[in-house]
Amino acid sequence: MLALFRNSHMPPMSFYYISAKAPPTGDALLKELMQSMRPFQWYKNLVIFIGITFSYNLFNWEMWPRVIFAFIMFCLISGSIYIINDIKDVDRDRLHPKKRFRPIAFGTLSSRTALLVSILLLSISLLISFFVNRPLCYIELLYVFINLLYTFYLKYFALIDVIVVAVGFVLRAVAGSLVINVYISPWLILCVFLMSFVLAFGKRQNELLTASSSRDCLSQYTEKMVEGLLNISVSMLLMAYALYSFYVDTNMMITLPFAFYGVFRFVQLVYLKNFGGEAELILKDSASLANLVLWTVSAIVVLYEVRA
Repeated sequence: MLALFRNSHMPPMSFYYISAKAPPTGDALLKELMQSMRPFQWYKNLVIFIGITFSYNLFNWEMWPRVIFAFIMFCLISGSIYIINDIKDVDRDRLHPKKRFRPIAFGTLSSRTALLVSILLLSISLLISFFVNRPLCYIELLYVFINLLYTFYLKYFALIDVIVVAVGFVLRAVAGSLVINVYISPWLILCVFLMSFVLAFGKRQNELLTASSSRDCLSQYTEKMVEGLLNISVSMLLMAYALYSFYVDTNMMITLPFAFYGVFRFVQLVYLKNFGGEAELILKDSASLANLVLWTVSAIVVLYEVRA
């Protein structure tokens, strides 16, 4: 089955990496598996909580177990997909200045063991979701299918790779709404979709500057092209959020300065500090973190206090 992960585009390096170290066991194995699942990337699954927040159910405690359940399931599923991606790209990752230290690329975690764990986690997550909340399970299946298609084929095509990433974010938002059976504004879905574009093009900008051989599709991008697409995405995102504030809840217009500053600050850091490669680093930027807190507080006050 591992033969499926071979890639004709990869450099002529051995797919199996022979490590001088003995295979990890026990706690060491668990640590390597957790690292491969990239828990520091699970913050992306917080999009699931958009539904309960913007449907005015943030303080409806009966809904929280279902939303938290969806969040946990998506963390397990996305972690499993990350493992499969690392197995598929093992040879290319060994040429990357940072990715070469990932357990599978570094040789401290066997591809066979990692694949077995990934399949096991995917199966358990989908089965549990099927019996607990079937609509959630169907969204998860679609998410897995799209991401596997991305891992093995779609990521080699510029623009399509970014659209697929954005669809993944939208599916998370939809899952968070379906699991508690609430309506979410199409404007918010559009904001999630466009926000994903901003993050993705920021990352492509970083990759073009630091590791242009880390993705096959990067040869189909240019720095000027990515800069233009990033600017367009930023403009559309802010316009969509402004229209949501105007048409759905005019009180939300109070939050516009924080939303605009947050997006502008991200773009500033992309160009000044090359933050695009790891968007989570924005949480280490004091200005961005303070602005995020202010936006969150103001949004909750507007949605729940002003509305009341």
